[in-house]
Amino acid sequence: MGSSADFKSLEDELIDNVEKDVRYWQQNDAKLRAVKSVSTYQEFSDIVKAAHLRPLSKKEIECKSNPPAVWNNVVATHNMQDSKQLSSEFVVPDVDIKDNIPSACSPIVQEFILSFHRLSSAKHRYKYLSLHGAENVAATFHTEEIPPSVLVELLETLLIFPSNSVPDIVAVTRLLDVITGTKRFELAIEFLSSTELDTLCNLFNKLEESLKSGQQDLAEQGVTEWSLSTLRRKYKV
Repeated sequence: MGSSADFKSLEDELIDNVEKDVRYWQQNDAKLRAVKSVSTYQEFSDIVKAAHLRPLSKKEIECKSNPPAVWNNVVATHNMQDSKQLSSEFVVPDVDIKDNIPSACSPIVQEFILSFHRLSSAKHRYKYLSLHGAENVAATFHTEEIPPSVLVELLETLLIFPSNSVPDIVAVTRLLDVITGTKRFELAIEFLSSTELDTLCNLFNKLEESLKSGQQDLAEQGVTEWSLSTLRRKYKV
């Protein structure tokens, strides 16, 4: 029994060392490419951190040319019909065109992270997420993991959602739900610090408090005290 356990331990150690060696050379190659193509250290760092992620497939490249789904189609309707007031209008922070918010959500993880980091404030990042929707963000990370640092930034961004807007409450809840299906989600949660867990807890507290403002409308779209409680358990807060 002892020799079997020792062999398993050695096997695990070997696999771990091989993975570390592969990661080292991937990052080394990424450094060489990044030095030639980026203008800031932050961009350089992001590329190196994402070096282990797989390249875009042919299918994903074809999908990239398709129009992105909007988080909440009320936004699109409102943009096309400025003169028409909608009772369920999606509340989006005022952001000027000069803020250069990307018009498409890249299916490439590295590009998504770079685009997200180029936006300097939480309200710009929130609009970036709101324009492209939970489904598009989930598709980007469908077979990849969300780096713990990026997960924290996403949570901090979602925390600014307007608590009196039913569409926003639904959208934030859906995004939190699809994130739980990403690769190594549970491991990413384990890496959160106590301060970051507090941020996550505050986000769920705000969502639960928001139920009071439109309980019936939210229930019709699947957001209830029970569904939030279930989701909260997945995030272990």
